[in-house]
Amino acid sequence: MKRVDFKAGRSGVPFYGYIHEDSVTLSSDFTERPAVIVLPGGGYTLLSPREEDPVVFRLFAAGYQVFVLRYSVGDKIASPSYPEEEIADGVSILRANAKELMTMENGIFTLGFSAGGHAAASEACHWEKFGKEARPDGTILCYPVITMGSKGHAGSTENLTHGDAELISYYSLETQVPSSMPPVFIWHTATDASVPVENSLMFASAVIEAGGKLEMHIFPDGIHGLSCGKRETGKEAIRVQCWVELAVRFIEDITGFRG
Repeated sequence: MKRVDFKAGRSGVPFYGYIHEDSVTLSSDFTERPAVIVLPGGGYTLLSPREEDPVVFRLFAAGYQVFVLRYSVGDKIASPSYPEEEIADGVSILRANAKELMTMENGIFTLGFSAGGHAAASEACHWEKFGKEARPDGTILCYPVITMGSKGHAGSTENLTHGDAELISYYSLETQVPSSMPPVFIWHTATDASVPVENSLMFASAVIEAGGKLEMHIFPDGIHGLSCGKRETGKEAIRVQCWVELAVRFIEDITGFRG
């Protein structure tokens, strides 16, 4: 394992990752691997630790090069760039350095939780404004904030838009899905009281309407912020733990990579 560090966006937010250092003493089969950029949630106020390292090391164990992008939150948003711009830069950095990072140029994924899911979905919807190098090859959304409307998360809406009507419209992502939308994987729980499941349902409907590729899993029970659903995250939920394996299958279907 090797740690690598970058800065992303005009704001220079931390962007770090863990990559496999393949060795002939282990295996010479993997010259390049999919990469996953993890985006913790936190209502655009903070970045939740439970949605960072516990997720990173499960994905690393699946054979991926895994990165964390600590996008702007709180009063740092829009000074000078919004989170989606930082994510777009992160995707572009991985694509530009694919050879050195032993990463598939066409195997770069974003994975976001809650507000981090909103940030990932926003960049996936709006990637064209940042150039073709910024297009993720898929996005994985975990109980994501999607709408800035009545079913949205009030704190995320306020922290991201400060009530600006134009930004509220732009960041209501159920209205922003393009025909060029990357493949989408979503999971949510039906009983999420903080970010209602309607967020995922609205987005899924928009992806289908746009002709995009979609995989969605709605679990019957579970509170918000479950992360991997393991005891180590403080929110054990055995029923939802399978989402990691399902997401791995989603990446395999797109890339053909099996770790």
